[in-house]
Amino acid sequence: MHQSLALRASLLAIAASALLSFTDNFVGLVSQESGLWQFQLFRTLFALPIIAIGVLLTRANFKVYNVKKIAVRSTIISIGLLIYFSSLGFLPVAQAGAGLFSAPIWVMFFSIVFFKNKASLMKILTISVGFIGVLMLLQPDTQNLTLFSLFPLIAGAFYGFGMLITRYWCSVESAVALTLGVFICMGIISIVMVSVIFFYPTDSNAFIFQGWKPVTANFLVLTFLQSLGGVISVTLITQAYKIGEPSFTSIFEYTFLIFAAVWTFLLWGETTNEIALFGVIVIISSGISLSVLNHKATKNGLTPAQK
Repeated sequence: MHQSLALRASLLAIAASALLSFTDNFVGLVSQESGLWQFQLFRTLFALPIIAIGVLLTRANFKVYNVKKIAVRSTIISIGLLIYFSSLGFLPVAQAGAGLFSAPIWVMFFSIVFFKNKASLMKILTISVGFIGVLMLLQPDTQNLTLFSLFPLIAGAFYGFGMLITRYWCSVESAVALTLGVFICMGIISIVMVSVIFFYPTDSNAFIFQGWKPVTANFLVLTFLQSLGGVISVTLITQAYKIGEPSFTSIFEYTFLIFAAVWTFLLWGETTNEIALFGVIVIISSGISLSVLNHKATKNGLTPAQK
């Protein structure tokens, strides 16, 4: 791989991680203005025209080959992302993000269970170490363990399964079609959930259970910036994977955890304890090791089922 392309890919992945971790830090403020479903509905309404403008300006390909497969993928990934966003209502970005970075573990698990793939002992050990790092960062309270405590890991499971489906079912689909599919699906789910909570309200103040609230200027600004940041981040990381080798580019996505901790400290003055910091190091080390193993498998000409 040409060194200049590798450098560009790494810078694009780092920029995407820095921007996404920055905008996600403000979801906590959004949770004070609205519920999760109202936020995601407006986020979709803002994101769709942004994507449309981007497609017109760049003349990007958005051909769709299989609507049903895109719909299944979009639903699974949307559920994972919605659970992740609900976690941001009560967890710092680095901790909630740690759940998404458990996705490689779930990819391996689901590929073995559903696609009858085999994984090498070294890859199993590497991913297991990464899972330990995730637990170190999440630091779940085992004495007061609830479903909400497991939200980041559940988000990672859905996201990982969605990525696996992307590889096997949607590899020929354009990035624009896949991105639109996720945003549209999140919007539809949000409409349904807003309606459900309207007719069946609860007394809970949790982000995920809050009903419709008056739309404020602060809410609109925060949601628009979050939508804009999300679309730009997806565009940057997609371009990074297009020009760079995937196993190399994926390493730099783990800088999300570092940026998340840095932004949380700079914006809110919140610090991370030593165990969580060591967990970040473990997760990044595991991710780099896994990328190297995948790169070696690709060089040796192995298929996804053999890696």
